[in-house]
Amino acid sequence: MPNDDANGLSSISARWNESADAVELIVNHTPVPVLVHPQREAGMSPFAHRFLETGVKEWLAGYRDPELRANRELEPGELELTVCPMDADILCGSFAVWLSRTAKRVVWSGPHWAGDDTVADILGREDLVTPSDTDDPLNWFPPKLEFASADYDAAMASVQQIMEANPWPAFVPEPPSWFERVKARVRNSRGGTRQAN
Repeated sequence: MPNDDANGLSSISARWNESADAVELIVNHTPVPVLVHPQREAGMSPFAHRFLETGVKEWLAGYRDPELRANRELEPGELELTVCPMDADILCGSFAVWLSRTAKRVVWSGPHWAGDDTVADILGREDLVTPSDTDDPLNWFPPKLEFASADYDAAMASVQQIMEANPWPAFVPEPPSWFERVKARVRNSRGGTRQAN
């Protein structure tokens, strides 16, 4: 993935995705969900109308400040770039990075699957830990992306402005139960395509 800047910095912005009903971050002119998996939908932006507005605001706070938790299931500084499109449950597997920042730079590093080890522990199935096949975004997602702090902060301000311009629905659709999601994940690990990482 080429950088836009001679200093090796990546560009970042935000846009409204009408079909996903979500705000998407755009890195180097590519929507983040496409960066995570160019061939198929492997999750979606956490800034989507299908999730509770309070949770989406927590994610945004976590994207801005590495000392905060983007949600209670993550460590401080851990960001979910894509989440389960059904209900954003970390047990479905969320593609994540670590956020760090200085006065001049913001860095996303250490791409990983947040929550995959939790499902493996619950079910006692090591085969459900991070996928090892060639279809795993860990094989191509950059190990580190750097942004100018001013550009990154402007993108996060844009996320907030777009969220305010597209008010949240009064009622968020009810997601499938935790048990149904785990069953689907186990079923998909037996030969079907993996959903919503």
